[in-house]
Amino acid sequence: MILLLAAALAAAHPALPADTVVAPRADAYLDAGARETVRLARERRTGVESALRRYRAVSRSRISLGLRMLRRDRLFFRCESAVRVDWRRGEPTIREVLGGREVVPLVERSVEPDGDCGSSVHDPSADRLTLGLGGFLGGEDAFARHPLAPGSEADYRFRSGDTVTVRIPGVDPLRLVELRVIPRRNESSLVSGSLWLESGSHAVVRAVLRLARPFDLETDGPRLDPDDDDLQDIPGVMKPIRADIRYVTVEYGLWHQRFWLPRLVAMEGEAQVGKLARFPLRMEQTYGEYEVEGDPPGTPPAPTTALAPASPDPGAGSGRRCTSTSVRGGVLRDSLAAAHPDFEVGLECECSNGRCRETVTLMPRDTQRVVASPHLPPSIFEEGEALVSRAEMDELISLAKQASPAPWQLGGPRLTWAGRAPDLLRYNRVEGLSVGARADWELGRATADATLRLGTADLEPDVVLGATRVGPVSRHRLAAYRRLNAVDGAPRALGLGNSLSALLLGDDEGFYYRTLGAELLRSPVAGRGLGWRLFAERQTAADKSTDWSLGDLWGDAGFRGNIAAAEADQAGAALTWRAARGSDPAGWRGGMDLSLEGSAGTFAFARPSAAVFAGVPLPGGLVGSAEAAAGTSAGDVPVQSHWYLGGPGTVRGYHLGERAGEAFWRARAEVGRAAPGARIVVFSDAGWAGPRGSWELDPPLLSAGVGASFLDGLVRLDLARALREPAGWGVSLYLDALM
Repeated sequence: MILLLAAALAAAHPALPADTVVAPRADAYLDAGARETVRLARERRTGVESALRRYRAVSRSRISLGLRMLRRDRLFFRCESAVRVDWRRGEPTIREVLGGREVVPLVERSVEPDGDCGSSVHDPSADRLTLGLGGFLGGEDAFARHPLAPGSEADYRFRSGDTVTVRIPGVDPLRLVELRVIPRRNESSLVSGSLWLESGSHAVVRAVLRLARPFDLETDGPRLDPDDDDLQDIPGVMKPIRADIRYVTVEYGLWHQRFWLPRLVAMEGEAQVGKLARFPLRMEQTYGEYEVEGDPPGTPPAPTTALAPASPDPGAGSGRRCTSTSVRGGVLRDSLAAAHPDFEVGLECECSNGRCRETVTLMPRDTQRVVASPHLPPSIFEEGEALVSRAEMDELISLAKQASPAPWQLGGPRLTWAGRAPDLLRYNRVEGLSVGARADWELGRATADATLRLGTADLEPDVVLGATRVGPVSRHRLAAYRRLNAVDGAPRALGLGNSLSALLLGDDEGFYYRTLGAELLRSPVAGRGLGWRLFAERQTAADKSTDWSLGDLWGDAGFRGNIAAAEADQAGAALTWRAARGSDPAGWRGGMDLSLEGSAGTFAFARPSAAVFAGVPLPGGLVGSAEAAAGTSAGDVPVQSHWYLGGPGTVRGYHLGERAGEAFWRARAEVGRAAPGARIVVFSDAGWAGPRGSWELDPPLLSAGVGASFLDGLVRLDLARALREPAGWGVSLYLDALM
């Protein structure tokens, strides 16, 4: 799915033909220095590093794709590689694979050999900004328009920025000038950020860029092919499909006081599929251990040559391969194969911008040597500073935050209704069948939305008006609303799973009340860190309005009653902090959630809580997990702000609200097979809730059961037995479990 989305991005914004000339706009340059910098940078961009005769370097790459749901992040896919690159002017490039591996932890924990994790060859004759960015800028199939391309004044404005002097031992001080790139329009095909150029050569030695606006398949997809009806056939549960890039950077280091060669390429972004799933993506690539050879100063420039016939396959897309290779490349491949019998030797040819280049790859036949290479981190599940240090990442994010935002720009509304988005259709004992519609507007620097829904049982309208702005680090949202809320302890009550349970089985695991007010929220883009909410609202009771469900067909007695929420006018704030470590589904993992809510008005109270989670490997091919949580309160707490236990999120085997009060504690433990794709799990839950002055360690709620877990807990089916009154059996089907 992610690869298809990347392909859509690459095809959505084709570059202008090479012979297209666009007249510069007079307002493109906000100062004279920016105009001169762009002119000189373009001259440098079209030039060739002709004095560089040869370089050898070790390129290390890592690509990580995650899956972010309600409770925790999962590692979806990761690959790593280390390659020694031997580039020679006018000759095929030689890639010797030193190590490479990949893993798909949601399906299988085993690590497989892989020798090509991302692009590892830097061609000094190519555009410096296209290095390692997979068609992000430049080229025939780029999905972002190059700020230094001829005619880019139609898409961008430019401003001179800071000036920095860099001092390197044995080298004259280097002066770097910043060129700030400002997008003219709110389009996903444009970028914003900064280019840093060395003032003497005007070579781009650093770039930090981000998309002017996230790519939205429903809005931007028709650019792929206006006649393609497949976009309309995407299931509503998968919408919206969006992709954003927090930052993309390329940095160069100076060698022999003459040659700027790559040091770092990195990108971090996120794709969204539907309302629940987000896929964070991070790519890192470093270059080191250089050996550089160049022509003596003053040597006439060497001619640029293409090593293979420039006859690319027209149907192969970006990075397309040649239809044939040169005799010279074939001879080199055969000679290397004879000299290295322990290696598999392959020859490839790729074309870009009308030039084709051959690469010979040496891959060790010993796959264990490839997977366990000392050139790779000790474990593919290792987090933190595997390739790029935390300080470097923080600096990149800081620079991305300084990028000039897209201009304010009102776009046309995009309408979505219940038939196309499952979050606009729900069923519960208060609303009955609730049907909604939503309109979204792009504002350039933010998005605005309006949602209206109506319950067929209570005929009470829900209205939400909001605006959201997403930055490199955080997401902010301002909203006014009249809506149905679920009490804490029932985060899934207004979701698809509970709606199906209520409609089909007559089992509604939610308690509800209504609110009228406004809120301002901040949530971390990365899913971990500090989030907060400021709110002012009026809270009122919501009555049960229906007992009908398909469960009536086999004698169901109807829904339980709802809580009698107190009428209250409240204003306050809530803080949350989340941390997590570990990505191995059968290894050591841990996490912590802390929260604090304070509210004043009709009721004045505070509610702190904490939850901790740990996963541990066990003997015999097993893995275990444990979770503990506790919370209390101070002040006069209304019924709708009590703690509620029961259900899949707290104590399985019991209905939500089997115990409730001003304080609580709960715990659960699970043991299952280490295989993450499909595992059998045995578990036990326990919990207590009641008056905060009467804590009890003997749990009135205690259960045990067995479950089936799929894709590391992404989908979970549990059969639980309540061991204390009211004893009984309960079946739960839900998403995003511990394991």
